[in-house]
Amino acid sequence: MRHLRVAAALLAGLAAALLAGLVAVLATAPHRLGEGPVRYTAPMFPGSDNAVPAGTRVALVHHWLVRRRGGERVLEALSRALPGADLFTLVHDPERCPAPREVARVITSRLGRIPFGRQTFRAWLPLFPKLYGELDLSGHDLVVSSDASVAKAVTVPEGVPHLCYCYSPVRYAWDLREVYLERGVPAPLRPLARGVLEGLRKADAEAAGRVDRFVAISAHVADRIRRAYGRDCSIVAPPVDIAFFTPGEEHPDGPTRAGEDRPYLLLGEAVPYKRFDLAVEACRRLDRPLVVAGGGPEFRRLAGLAGPRTRFVRDPTDEQVREFYRSCRALLFPGEEDFGLVPVEAMACGRPVVAFGLGGAAETVIDGETGVLYGGEGAEGLITGIERFEREQASLRASACVRRAANYGPAAFQAGLRRALAEVLSDRTGTPSSRSGRPSQGLPDSSADPAATS
Repeated sequence: MRHLRVAAALLAGLAAALLAGLVAVLATAPHRLGEGPVRYTAPMFPGSDNAVPAGTRVALVHHWLVRRRGGERVLEALSRALPGADLFTLVHDPERCPAPREVARVITSRLGRIPFGRQTFRAWLPLFPKLYGELDLSGHDLVVSSDASVAKAVTVPEGVPHLCYCYSPVRYAWDLREVYLERGVPAPLRPLARGVLEGLRKADAEAAGRVDRFVAISAHVADRIRRAYGRDCSIVAPPVDIAFFTPGEEHPDGPTRAGEDRPYLLLGEAVPYKRFDLAVEACRRLDRPLVVAGGGPEFRRLAGLAGPRTRFVRDPTDEQVREFYRSCRALLFPGEEDFGLVPVEAMACGRPVVAFGLGGAAETVIDGETGVLYGGEGAEGLITGIERFEREQASLRASACVRRAANYGPAAFQAGLRRALAEVLSDRTGTPSSRSGRPSQGLPDSSADPAATS
């Protein structure tokens, strides 16, 4: 389970922190990839697709590249907007997560040179800020970090602007810290683990203070950034491939198909916070057909909770995912997500969504028009949402879903990114105290812990 994996990583990180001798050796070794340091060769980037002026030397920073998920798909869009950028990351698994084709080269932290560092990188959690800070970004004119961790802790050359595209402040160090500790760390070890997370949180806050501008993926995340870092930010939603995700043969102006034999769909990585278990239980109790497609640590456990009308499909292809969208009765989305690409992809295919009414889905799904937002907790809340959807489905139209999804296409992402980059580049001559979005005070007060108010 995700919580247990994070908790295990915290404990392993404590052990890793004891390997000070090895770290000291690494700290004195030259930073290199392969036979020597990788330097930027400053190619020109012709064409109107570039989001920055031609010749701008860009450093892209992404937390890690070990599996292609939502953040990595956004990274691909960033790379298309910034072709020829150098890509810096903590560790990289090129087989499971190839780098975007548009980047000039990939530079990993020194953790990538340690035997099994790629496989055990989570165990080095307490050292993440140091490892990011050691990356050599000299020779670049612009830094763009793509961050759900502490990749923003990179050391930016003097006078170089830094824009952070933030998926969320580190959840296990901020608003969900106590939840992660309670679910995954034995009680006797929690004070020690809490100290590790407090150190990470302070380092994350310090790094956030050095960022020139933040861009959040949703209003939900923007609010979390304000509470965690004391920073205002603009919002640019992640892009959805609306050219690929389409209604297919079904005419987009027709009503959503209401056949009771069509299954509901549950799609994505089965981890605890997504609450797939609620959808499996709800469909079992309502005796509704359900397709569960994806993977993740809870996938096997869900099979034990499912009724006879639930089918599981592990690791579907993109083409299979699109067909699942097109043929489902509705997408079920019971978790609280920072944004949630899946509901937008479903709507792009003309399908309505039944979603928990908190988080990103509350921003993308229009209640009563492109789906149903429900507010009750647990399986009972979802059952109420499904029953309401089935009463109202005849009034929902595929065309409304498609139109809504069109607001989140690549063109909208590119336009928002261009505005944000233009703003941060225009601040290049400003002093740190005058740059937009800087916090008015230092580190957030520990007594104002978002974990206590979320």
